[in-house]
Amino acid sequence: MTFRSEIPCIRVALIDDSRELLSALGEILRNEAGIQFVGGYSSIAEALSGLISNPAEVVLTDLRMPEISGIDGIPMLRTAFPESLFLILTLSQDGDDVFQALSNGADGYLLKSDPPGRILAGIREARAGGAPMSPLIARRVIQTFQKPSTNSTAPVLSSKEMEILTLLRSGAGYKGAANQLSVSIDTVRSHVRNIYQKLKVHSLVEAISKISPRDEPRAGGSKRK
Repeated sequence: MTFRSEIPCIRVALIDDSRELLSALGEILRNEAGIQFVGGYSSIAEALSGLISNPAEVVLTDLRMPEISGIDGIPMLRTAFPESLFLILTLSQDGDDVFQALSNGADGYLLKSDPPGRILAGIREARAGGAPMSPLIARRVIQTFQKPSTNSTAPVLSSKEMEILTLLRSGAGYKGAANQLSVSIDTVRSHVRNIYQKLKVHSLVEAISKISPRDEPRAGGSKRK
């Protein structure tokens, strides 16, 4: 579906399993000039159904939700509604959540602790072609890229750990990595914990920043004939 340029208001939808947040933020959106609140949904599945008949230009989604998380839901939403923009709106400042959300196609990352004005500005920024991020998240992303790569740490990882890290770097996610390697998600998490300990990092973003692309062929070491 194509959005008509003459419509003055930005059509916005929310996805969050908190009825309180849907009500409170929905009320703010309804009363904001230039924004049309088109629906609040308590799950990704509900949004996938509701947005068909009531499309939104910008969709804000939480991360922590039952059944389908925001991280796993974004690729599904993007496939179903390729012309829409999807912003994370969450409490989580975790580096892994930020990395996974952006890798899976999120157009921005906002925090529920942001003032309403910042969230409204983020909606407009996304619609104007930007990638809005809460100041705390933007600072974390910048700090990650400013850290020098320490490639000397790469050889301490096993071939399986490198393989998992490479899959996560590509945006596969824990579930995707587990499926591709035919192991359980708990096994992937165990390997990730070992990676953190070996590289002396606290997030997936930091771990990936320490690995050079030329180290990645080691990930297939266990499969060489």
